[in-house]
Amino acid sequence: MSPNSGDVQRGNWKNWWEFLFSSVGCLVGLGNIWRFPYICFRNGGGAFLLPYFIFMFLCAMPMMFLEMTVSQYSNLGPGRVWVCCPLFKGIGYGMIVLTGIVSIYYNVILAWTLYYFGMSFSSDLPWTRCDKEWNTDTCIIRGMNYTPALFRNNFTEKKNVSFEAVTFHQHTSAEEFWERNVLDMSEGIDSPGHIRWQLLLCLLAAWFAVFLCLFKGIKTSGKVVYVAATVPYLFLLVLLIRGLVFNIDGAIKGLKVFLIPRMEDLLKFDVWCDAAVQMFYSAGLGWGGIPTLASYNSFNNNVFRDAMILPIVDVITSIFAGCVVFVTLGFMAEEAGVPIENVVDSGPGIAFVVYPEAVSKLPLPQLWAVLFFLMLFTVGLDSQMVHVQTLTGALLDNFPKALHKWKTALTGILCLLGFLLGIPCITQGGIYVLTLIDWYCASVSVMLLTFLEVVALAWFYGVRRIYEDLEIMIGHRPSGLWHVMWRFVTPIVILIIWLVSLSRYSEVEYGTYRYPSHAVGIGWMIAILSLILIPAGMISSISKTADASTPLIERLRVSVQPTDEWKPAIRPPPGDVEMSKTLIFNGMTL
Repeated sequence: MSPNSGDVQRGNWKNWWEFLFSSVGCLVGLGNIWRFPYICFRNGGGAFLLPYFIFMFLCAMPMMFLEMTVSQYSNLGPGRVWVCCPLFKGIGYGMIVLTGIVSIYYNVILAWTLYYFGMSFSSDLPWTRCDKEWNTDTCIIRGMNYTPALFRNNFTEKKNVSFEAVTFHQHTSAEEFWERNVLDMSEGIDSPGHIRWQLLLCLLAAWFAVFLCLFKGIKTSGKVVYVAATVPYLFLLVLLIRGLVFNIDGAIKGLKVFLIPRMEDLLKFDVWCDAAVQMFYSAGLGWGGIPTLASYNSFNNNVFRDAMILPIVDVITSIFAGCVVFVTLGFMAEEAGVPIENVVDSGPGIAFVVYPEAVSKLPLPQLWAVLFFLMLFTVGLDSQMVHVQTLTGALLDNFPKALHKWKTALTGILCLLGFLLGIPCITQGGIYVLTLIDWYCASVSVMLLTFLEVVALAWFYGVRRIYEDLEIMIGHRPSGLWHVMWRFVTPIVILIIWLVSLSRYSEVEYGTYRYPSHAVGIGWMIAILSLILIPAGMISSISKTADASTPLIERLRVSVQPTDEWKPAIRPPPGDVEMSKTLIFNGMTL
């Protein structure tokens, strides 16, 4: 029974493993497969890991430790945990809004994955052909070498155009399948076109899968994650072994390109910037997912251990996934007779163009395509589960008595709403909508939210209170190092990362397509949407602290003190005087 849930049973994980696998599933997402390997390759290979680990220690570990501590202590997620310092409750609301926006387009990506998964059962993989109705005259099939024979025969025979004459305009069969079949792209965001009914069905299936995993809350999700968080590792291992066996020379070349340090790149400012930004997003800071999961922990769970383990698991997974990707790209480049730099890509391009083309070169290509897209779906599914859990948890924390009996219905309504809001992203112009949302959703707000979060907790709620809370939970105070990290080092580093990110800002684009000014304006509205809730929350908090005759300074002082709702997830045992004194010091009403 949580004392913060309005006398409503909130629930806890049955064991630590459910929390661990859920957290790994939250942290290990699509970015580990399609972004980290490319960023690492572009920024010095193995040398990139040095700044990455430094920023992981300076930011990821302290922030994860801090977020998990307050949520586990109170059994409250980010939507309600700010009763510890009500003036900043808008930070929690901002995190919930960001997570809600991300959940809308994240499932669209899973819909693309399901579409490819279904197409992988075809007798001929459709992205390996140039004679389909969606193909153009400049379609080629990338194979052992680039010769005119790789072009569609009817094109070269009818048009009598040489290979050299069209290489500038050529598109591989995988690219044309992605752009002209899967997306069926329009000319721009102002031309939405029609809904892709195949993707509509895939999107519905993706949301239904999320609902099935969550319809009983953590009772079902805690079981699903045993499979959803471990199966991707198994599939990645199988793909790694197959890549090494199929073409050992190309695979080794790929691994060398990915892992061999280029130490001279450490002198480049951009390498350190990319390491900081990649670490920030990879660790899931500022989104509310990890604190939501931690809020279901048992009160005496060793939160310090978890905060040290999870960032390390995340980076090891990223390296492992990078090895799988570059083993595959290595043999692909070897077979095509081109440098590996020519086939490296990031983002959806690696998942939906390069890798499908690579597995088509393997024996039994349908089998490897099925395994790859099933792996991709499970990687994304457990991250999406946490997105929805964060939303449902926030609503249940704020309205426990009203919504407790309707948890399943609430989950269903959120999934249905996410499905409906995702429809614009599966039109012919949907890729432009999705890119716009993704570009601006976290470009400004998430780092600022995280900076304000660490400042509010370390300076206003107070490090001393945090240490007392930790001592009650895990039986001892952590090292004084964390005092310095939370109050000084981590907020300064996050602020610098945010300012550097702003200085490197560029307007949204998709390939060579430039967005119109009104679309950019909508993007900025998305960017500041979560930030508006911070001053709104402050105004609301100050207005509720006392009557109108109370001086503003007094209202501010009261609004940064914990409310009566801020209590530990357990009561002190009878006769435990020391624990009772500590709770009273921390502002608790026993």
